[in-house]
Amino acid sequence: MSGESGPADRSAAPVSQDPARADDRRSVVVHGDVRGNVSTGDYTLNVVYVDGKFVETESVLELPLREPPPLRAPARADLFGRDEIVERTVRQLTGGTSVQLYGAADVGKKAIAEEVHRKLAAQGRRGHVLAPRAGETGTLESLYQRLTEAFFGKTFLRGVDETMLHEAVAHVSDVHLTVFDCALSREDVARVMQTFSGCTFLFTSPYPTLPDTAAAHHVQPLARAAAIKLLSSELGLTPGPVGLQNLQFDHAYRMAEGKPQRLRQYAEFIKGSDQWRARAAAREPHDQPPPVDPGLLSPRQQAEALAVALSEPARNALVALATFGVPLTDAWFAPVTGDPRAAEAGPELHDRRLVTYSGGTYRITEDAFAAVRHQNWAPTAAATAAEGLTAGLTAKTAPPGPDPYLLLTVARALNDAQQWVLLSRLVRVAAPAALTAGRGQIALQLYMLGKVAATHGGMSKDLRYFVSTEEQIRNLLKGDKLAVAAALALLTAPVAPTAKIGSLFSYLAKLASANTAATAGTAAVAVAAAATVVVVTNANEAPAGCAEAKQIIVPTQRPTDLRTTKAFVDQSRRVAAGLRAAAGKATDAKVKSALQTRADERNSVADAKEREGDDARMHPDVVAALVASKALQEEIKDTQEISPVCSNVLE
Repeated sequence: MSGESGPADRSAAPVSQDPARADDRRSVVVHGDVRGNVSTGDYTLNVVYVDGKFVETESVLELPLREPPPLRAPARADLFGRDEIVERTVRQLTGGTSVQLYGAADVGKKAIAEEVHRKLAAQGRRGHVLAPRAGETGTLESLYQRLTEAFFGKTFLRGVDETMLHEAVAHVSDVHLTVFDCALSREDVARVMQTFSGCTFLFTSPYPTLPDTAAAHHVQPLARAAAIKLLSSELGLTPGPVGLQNLQFDHAYRMAEGKPQRLRQYAEFIKGSDQWRARAAAREPHDQPPPVDPGLLSPRQQAEALAVALSEPARNALVALATFGVPLTDAWFAPVTGDPRAAEAGPELHDRRLVTYSGGTYRITEDAFAAVRHQNWAPTAAATAAEGLTAGLTAKTAPPGPDPYLLLTVARALNDAQQWVLLSRLVRVAAPAALTAGRGQIALQLYMLGKVAATHGGMSKDLRYFVSTEEQIRNLLKGDKLAVAAALALLTAPVAPTAKIGSLFSYLAKLASANTAATAGTAAVAVAAAATVVVVTNANEAPAGCAEAKQIIVPTQRPTDLRTTKAFVDQSRRVAAGLRAAAGKATDAKVKSALQTRADERNSVADAKEREGDDARMHPDVVAALVASKALQEEIKDTQEISPVCSNVLE
């Protein structure tokens, strides 16, 4: 969909209305296929989803900037041994230097950043704090979209042009930006800092990627002295190692690896021990260890003991967090678990140090997750969660929506359980919720699962709706360049000797006709894309599941070896099954999501081709050419979808 108009023409008419009607902005109800970019005058427009329709919105060059809010001032928390790094970070940020806190997970980077925020808030600083969203890949494009949303108040569905964004915020100054868990490369970090050159950044990251190495600070685990102070404070003991001797402090310190969250969990475990409370109240000498020495328990065992002692509503909430792996707010505990009492479970879980709390959501800790799994508690039923989410999303007084990735996770679980009717009903309300939240890719995946459900459940009306909507959104977000690229790449692939070359070229011309601007340069890009199907493995660095995925997507047959639709369908189902198995071995959420998503897409493509079948009126060589084109297109998609999370394997 494209249109040209003068800068003053900012009409707000749907395409079916009078285009001359004037308004403050132009809105379009999207009908049918949507191809290419939306543009007006000199600017590229973006798209938002409002009240059930896609709406054109002004370029970032024309949108007004929002006043950044004052930084939130969290309550003061004693960080034990972190004062120097906090003061140095505040000093550098106040002087206009961006800073990075890097180090292993759970060593306290976020707690340090929160204390920095408190001090900056006292100075009157304004800005935005961005935490990672579940199921998001953490790319530069996604960060630009989040920052655009913060600065302009628009949840765009398309990517944001970097050059335009830089120009739009060129005059912004004295704004602070914190990006938690930033995994961007050094080059991308430099680009985002250049784009927002008038802002200061505070990144927390696993590795040092800040161009200014003097402002990249390594956050180490707590030193022994700081850990003693933390435990003494949590337990109410006189500071010093003497009061901790009976707790086998050295062992606890080693097991906790100096991580503050684990040390606090250890203290909570001790405080929850009736025997410990009795001995402390009686002020008995601590010359003998108790019969069951809590200091000898591992962090996972401590978390397990704390979880076993939970109330039933809190246990249900903890199991739901472990089942779906997505942070939840208090408002969604009851709908997801089916237990109305679970709405009050958050504080209990947090007091036990089984979850962390940030931005109004509760996230399960790794030790608590392992404890739930070790107890073999039955996971939260996907059907229960789906019923609660569907009812909650359609309620007149619905709370702010849950993370869209939760909706996708529950939908996948329903797909695995083959609960087609419930899955279809969930997708109908969940996909628009994802679009409203600006998560277009999640909406696409939901509609794809809806197609699977409608196909297997024999719901023809739902199937037509899901097919139409999914294709419309896909074209809106991505355009149709991938199909054309795959077709052009086929020109360089070996063709079976008996193929009707004239028929093949006619078909390719038909595919490419939707994009008359395709040139030799486009063909070169397509050939390069096809070349990426050849992959290599570095097993020493590959995330879990990636090596298995590589073995699956490297084709055992060339595309031109597949001459019938049935052969293509069989191959697609084999790839889908292999990717799903690889996803089962993945431990990284991003890798698991990418592999599961691609497996679902492969199954959806196989279902569609199986329904289509072969046209008996068509020459077998033409059928073979069509199948080969589709097979090559899907192989390219395999690599394009998986390589961002398995880049060290798929090169």
